Amino acid sequence: MTKTRCPLLIGSVALLALSACGKKSDPLSSLSNHAIGTYIGGGSMLGTDSCTYSGTPSVFQSDDGKPSSEPAKGPRFVFAAGTITKDCAGEKSTVKAVVPTGAKIVGPSNVTAGAKSDLFTAYLVSDGSELGGEASIDWKLGHDCDGLAAFGPVMGAQDTGGKDRSRTLEAKAKGTCTVIVGLTTGTALNESFKPQAFQAEMLVTIK
Repeated sequence: MTKTRCPLLIGSVALLALSACGKKSDPLSSLSNHAIGTYIGGGSMLGTDSCTYSGTPSVFQSDDGKPSSEPAKGPRFVFAAGTITKDCAGEKSTVKAVVPTGAKIVGPSNVTAGAKSDLFTAYLVSDGSELGGEASIDWKLGHDCDGLAAFGPVMGAQDTGGKDRSRTLEAKAKGTCTVIVGLTTGTALNESFKPQAFQAEMLVTIK
């Protein structure tokens, strides 16, 4: 797929709308499947996205809520499964819009007491395969983490264009700690779409 850039989105939309764009800012940009219930195209803090996006029937909707197959610039909300065509100055690529079936955490399974871990990130998945598209995200720690570990500081909107989607773990003592993430599709801007919520857990050993 051609990797592009997208414009800055802030506030609650930023949690959902950064998708399939930006080589440096979006690790999901290289994925060939995109989650329905999320946005595609439109941007990042690195620049604007000049691409247009069109889809097979019902993938996108017009402002009046009717299915639209006409190309338009992102961000575009993906309503249904199908095929998305991305056209960047005549260079076209396709992405499959698919229904997510779960969530997945990617991060270190072992961390060292007294140190800060590598990043934990989260993806929507379909039958185990990672999907492009960013759902709203909520990170938590299990009760087994009490006194053992806490999340590190989160970067602010001035740095990322919105609440940072990754977390680090600051380990204090040896033991095990459960990292939990919740991902929810949908957006208040498209009330006709029924949101879906998914949760994933990862057990981390602190050595």
